[in-house]
Amino acid sequence: MTIKLILIRHGESDGNAQRKFSGFQDVKLTEKGIWQAKRLARRLEGVQVDAFYCSDLKRARHTAEIIFGDRGEDIVVSPNLREINFGIWEGMTFEEIKSREGAKFTSWMENPDEKSIIPQGESLAILNERVMTEVNRILQEHRNEEKDKTIAIVCHGGAIRIILCNALNLELKNLWFIEQNSTALNIIDYYDNRGFISLLNDTSHLEDWWESGLIQEKRDE
Repeated sequence: MTIKLILIRHGESDGNAQRKFSGFQDVKLTEKGIWQAKRLARRLEGVQVDAFYCSDLKRARHTAEIIFGDRGEDIVVSPNLREINFGIWEGMTFEEIKSREGAKFTSWMENPDEKSIIPQGESLAILNERVMTEVNRILQEHRNEEKDKTIAIVCHGGAIRIILCNALNLELKNLWFIEQNSTALNIIDYYDNRGFISLLNDTSHLEDWWESGLIQEKRDE
């Protein structure tokens, strides 16, 4: 039995637009983020999905509702799929944190899997435990149904990178080398307990050529 896991990063948020670390902060989508989610909804409208999950933060929930909200199925909300908790760094820009924390921030960026925790925040080990416990629970739940399934999870860049690192058997310190843009589409195919990544950080639905292709298809019908 195969489980196809569709991983989606939320659309652009206010924090993204301002280049701030949002983490657990419950920021909303920008107008651009809403547009991005609508484009991805069009891309996935013909794809059969059996179950839907998302983070409980509004930027992920709103994205999930735009993409899957009209399918007549509940979207299961889980706080375990949240972004990493950036503690006292939340609401600050990269430049502000670097200026304030200096060597500590540089060390964290270069060695993010160290056990030291961001002040009042989470380490990557804690994030990994939280996210993967939830993902493995979801996978196990659907493995018991004796047929191939497609599952969608809408969450955050850090959480998605954790899932991808586990699928690739990468050390957590490598997660920042995996790009995740707004409404990025990733696909992992799980055979038994092994994951095979078939799509990574795909945002082609945001490109002008993709929209032009849809228009041409309608003309050809």
